[in-house]
Amino acid sequence: MYNDQQYKKDLEFIEKIDKNVSSKVVFFLYFFPLIACLAAHALYLTLFTFAGINPMVKFNIGSVGFYALLIILARYFKEKLNLIYASMAEIIVHAIAATVCVGLKPDFCMFLLMIIPLAFLVPNKKRFIPFIVMFISVPAYGILRYIYIIPGRERYDMSDSSYATLFYVINILIGSSVLIYVAMIFTCMHCYYDCKTRIQNEQLRSMASTDPLTKLNNRREMGRILNDVVNNSRKSGKGYIIGIGDIDDFKKVNDSYGHDKGDDVLSNIAKIITDNLPEGGYAARWGGEEFLFVLPDSDTEEGLVCANNIVKSVRKLRFKKSVTEFSVTMTIGICDGHPENNIEKVISLADSRLYKGKHNGKDRVVSTDK
Repeated sequence: MYNDQQYKKDLEFIEKIDKNVSSKVVFFLYFFPLIACLAAHALYLTLFTFAGINPMVKFNIGSVGFYALLIILARYFKEKLNLIYASMAEIIVHAIAATVCVGLKPDFCMFLLMIIPLAFLVPNKKRFIPFIVMFISVPAYGILRYIYIIPGRERYDMSDSSYATLFYVINILIGSSVLIYVAMIFTCMHCYYDCKTRIQNEQLRSMASTDPLTKLNNRREMGRILNDVVNNSRKSGKGYIIGIGDIDDFKKVNDSYGHDKGDDVLSNIAKIITDNLPEGGYAARWGGEEFLFVLPDSDTEEGLVCANNIVKSVRKLRFKKSVTEFSVTMTIGICDGHPENNIEKVISLADSRLYKGKHNGKDRVVSTDK
């Protein structure tokens, strides 16, 4: 079950990411792969020059210029994903051209398959893009494997050259590094959005179960809590206390000082109730100015202590409207519930004791029908 500790942990993680991931960091996340591609093609350019593969020398001169241009554009492009899509296109074309020139042994062909998880891992806004990459790369890989599986069909034979092994090792290192880099970013993003989803779900649950003014449970949520309390009482054999409190003459507060000040009174009294509840107790805004609290595994004496502390604390409260100062009082009726009792009858009895207190002078706690 998702608890407060997990919520705080998720919230800290989200706040840390939001604080540290500035526009500069986002720029770097796109800028770094482009720099890496530029460096990789500069390396390819050097090796193809030494190996005497002139078509690929020319191709990689173009690739170096291409990535240099993308790096410059990265500072001005608002939608930087387009730069990643352009890089994917270049990688596919480069892999095909290199395979045509030097065959399968250096395994440039592997990039046609490595590019597919990369296409799915980047945060695509256009969901069809990864599928386009896959539908191009897979057939291209199959066709190239079919054509060049027979030695001698490539334009340059590197079978007896040490460059073939060197290219193969470099290709493995580059491909693996790219996948690891993207997988790390994807994992962080996945954790981030998972945390955000859990927090949003918890906030929605809280909104659905919490009174927005007093921050106490609303009546619907308290109904669920009461069912749990009754079920636990039947299992343990222990009783519980239901208390219902009502602010005395609350209508006069609204009429005399306005609804804003009335809301202030409700908020402050809700805090008093929360502060005076023993551990394991629950409170709710039951109606307009009416509050209900439940104390599981408690008896009448414990209920009286809690209710009297609330009444005394409310009595001490002072409110101010302009130059006028005023106070309010509260009347509470409590009733002890037992495992065999119907919860509705216990609530009804606590409610009747509340109104008995109202008729007998208010500002008091009533725990009996006498």
